[in-house]
Amino acid sequence: MNAITDINNKYNSSIALIVLCCRIHFKSSNLDDLKAFISVNNIDWPEFYINCRKQKVRPIVYRILLKIELPEAIKKSLSNELNRLTLQSFEQAKETERIIFLCGEKGINLIPYKGTAFSKQFFGNIGMRESSDIDLIITPEDLPKAIETLEKDGYSPYQKEYYQWVGHENFIQFHKDFSFDKHIRTKRIHHVELHFNIIGKTTYLPDYRNTFATQQTTTYQLFQKEVDCLLPVEHFRAVALHHMLMDTMGYLKTVVDLAQMFQSIQDIQSNQELNSKEIAVLKKMEEKYNLSLVKNLIKSLLGVDLPIYYSQISINSLRKRILSGSYRKVRENKSPFFDTISFTYTQLKYSTCFYVKRIDKFKHLSKSFINIMHPQPEDCTSIILPKYLFFMYYIIRPFRLVFFPGDPTKK
Repeated sequence: MNAITDINNKYNSSIALIVLCCRIHFKSSNLDDLKAFISVNNIDWPEFYINCRKQKVRPIVYRILLKIELPEAIKKSLSNELNRLTLQSFEQAKETERIIFLCGEKGINLIPYKGTAFSKQFFGNIGMRESSDIDLIITPEDLPKAIETLEKDGYSPYQKEYYQWVGHENFIQFHKDFSFDKHIRTKRIHHVELHFNIIGKTTYLPDYRNTFATQQTTTYQLFQKEVDCLLPVEHFRAVALHHMLMDTMGYLKTVVDLAQMFQSIQDIQSNQELNSKEIAVLKKMEEKYNLSLVKNLIKSLLGVDLPIYYSQISINSLRKRILSGSYRKVRENKSPFFDTISFTYTQLKYSTCFYVKRIDKFKHLSKSFINIMHPQPEDCTSIILPKYLFFMYYIIRPFRLVFFPGDPTKK
């Protein structure tokens, strides 16, 4: 475990404070350590708030800080923001539950994924994580009916014209979700994503399963009612793949999530509550994906000891990337050419770390390079062409990526 003083010296006191609070959550440090750290360091609180938002761990960190004596103004600020985040989580849980039962009346089975359901299942409290989206799992066959149902309920679907233009089968083949927004006047109040695949189709999976196992589920009370949820091992698998291969473990929330899941799965396993199929899933995850790298990162940052099988790759670069807050998406309208190259290179560099075998790393890079030129909704909506000219989008896409890396329909 990296000493907090080392993190403080190399980065700054606000980052060190955030990491220390996360360690207290996992009981690898205590409140006396926190009091001692604050007493000898001049905390830049505005910088702390910014970094906490970047790392997406405000609920955990603020709860820990509110357990000790702080200046009244700081305590009030933390308390107000925590209350706002908690209320937001309750509103998301309420809306998640409402959508599940609304669609259930139409014969559409939805299962919550990530978000407040993840928080309830692994943290025991829907308010312990930051989440801005409502993520739900859907079978591809139910998607047309779900689009109709949510539109009638006041949701605006993303890229509906593209979905209709390209066709249902092609859309399912090349995408992982379908998104909606709900607004009150100009303010967005909810963002919903219906997932039919775990990650984007451009990403290589050595175990070849990009779908959710929903044949068996468990139940949790999300807001007021019991809802079907993924079994813990299946939820772990889906979120771990997402955090490693899509988010590339780019910020502290991903590390905290995986640490919490590893501990929960260990508790279930020690109570002999896993069946042979679930044990096989966990074994395959260890064999195909570099979970030992993740566990080394968790131990270094959070001090959580987990059994580590094998990892040749150094965690230094990953750890530095998280603590320096350098993870970012493509910035629109700012050096688009270099920004696109930088983002793509960084994404491939770090996602490749999470494969165990060299052949899988090669297959991932090959598939990514081949599929990066496959037309996306942004390409097709920027210039509307007849279907028989679809091949032209392969020519348009490189220029669109370079000069308009975001959504060109907003420009």
